[in-house]
Amino acid sequence: MFNKEVIEKITWLYSIFDIKLLTFIAAGFTIYFGYQKTTKKICVSYSLTSGALYDTHLTNFVISNKRDNVIIVSSIYMKIGDKGSIEIINFPEPLVLKGYEAKLIDIPQYSSIKGSNGPVSIEFDDRLSFSVVTIAGDIVVCEVESPVTSKNLDGRLSKRIIKFNNIILTRNMGFIFTYNINGNVKNVIFDKHGFIEGYTPFSYNMFKGLSADSFGEFLISNGYHELYDDYSLYKILDNLDTSLVLSKASMHKKQ
Repeated sequence: MFNKEVIEKITWLYSIFDIKLLTFIAAGFTIYFGYQKTTKKICVSYSLTSGALYDTHLTNFVISNKRDNVIIVSSIYMKIGDKGSIEIINFPEPLVLKGYEAKLIDIPQYSSIKGSNGPVSIEFDDRLSFSVVTIAGDIVVCEVESPVTSKNLDGRLSKRIIKFNNIILTRNMGFIFTYNINGNVKNVIFDKHGFIEGYTPFSYNMFKGLSADSFGEFLISNGYHELYDDYSLYKILDNLDTSLVLSKASMHKKQ
């Protein structure tokens, strides 16, 4: 038979151990949840895309709060390798990220990025890193959930956004043709080689050696001059200014 006193002592020791174990587990949870409440961790993910008219830029940009607290973001910065950093978005109304919340952000397009040594573009092998600025002015370095990251905001770059007819101009554009039929205005964008990227009202989308004279002749010989109520052709200059080089009124004068 077991000694009753021995059994009681074993039971007492077990209860003490059980209480200490529960206390240790509770303390661990307290520390863990306190850490989640008081620290900040933001992750981002993104894709890169490019085209004939626009340089490589960010798409599918997702920002997520990995902690159990609220972060209010006023702006987001991106560093492009060793080329410098740029503010990619400034929120007119601060972005509120609740605990463990993720949001898809539409990053605005731009005409160009300029550094101290001239134009800067994003290459697919560039290391991109991101930081957010909170409404309180704190800078939180983000973790990137795909490419490699870096951690400072030195070497700020500047970006330009130049619009014409609500089109963001870039140095890859050569001409913009605007025409009007019954009050319906549409734009056609040519790149510097005369290629039409996207919508075209014409039967083909490549105009080699495009100029005001050659395009004017094309419009007349193919009936577009009479079809359109009005039209204009604008040349995109190197500084992204636009210059009117052809219009229906000017073609009337030549006829």
